[in-house]
Amino acid sequence: MIYRHIPVMLNEIIEYLNCKSGKCYVDCTVGGAGHSSAMLEKIKPDGMLIGIDQDADAIENAVQVLKPDVSNVRLIHDNYVNLPNILSQLNVCSVDGIVADLGLSFNQLENSGRGFSFQKTEPLDMRMDASRGVTAADIVNHETEEGLERIFKNYGEERWARKIARRIAALRTDQRIQTSSDLSERLSKMMPFFAHQFSGNIQVIINRKIHINMLHK
Repeated sequence: MIYRHIPVMLNEIIEYLNCKSGKCYVDCTVGGAGHSSAMLEKIKPDGMLIGIDQDADAIENAVQVLKPDVSNVRLIHDNYVNLPNILSQLNVCSVDGIVADLGLSFNQLENSGRGFSFQKTEPLDMRMDASRGVTAADIVNHETEEGLERIFKNYGEERWARKIARRIAALRTDQRIQTSSDLSERLSKMMPFFAHQFSGNIQVIINRKIHINMLHK
């Protein structure tokens, strides 16, 4: 299913970027291609739009949304932190503007099936790039209690890192934590005052850990 993103303050962003024909721009989080579509309208017929996303589903979606302007688009499945290498591989020496709309998309929350939403019962994956790294389930079920505390503290700046790690270690002794709702509901029973806030933070922590592990390989 094709989806489209309607960006906030789109006109202001396009004006600030000063998009004009023949220029080159980068959309670091192409997703539903809302920013990309608007930029393309301004830079055609001679400009180039480089769209990057670490979510393969987002790249596939962008291929369909931006199909009418395929000659002006380069879509890359990667993390935008690798932008210098991406530009080098495309033989692009400089660009005229960069936009990054950070955070989860509505489609990832509602349709990805990767456990981003704690209001759904989905596999506890939580990876932006489902082709790399370990899943959230792997981490919460197999990492040591001390390792979990370190992850939550270092990657999420989580003030309750020790308490959460202890709770997760206790939960998994009885039964493996397999789904997003499983983790959320079982944490809520033991930590009702804090589980909701942590639920919104854990996917960020997981993806930071995955990314740093990939850099060190």
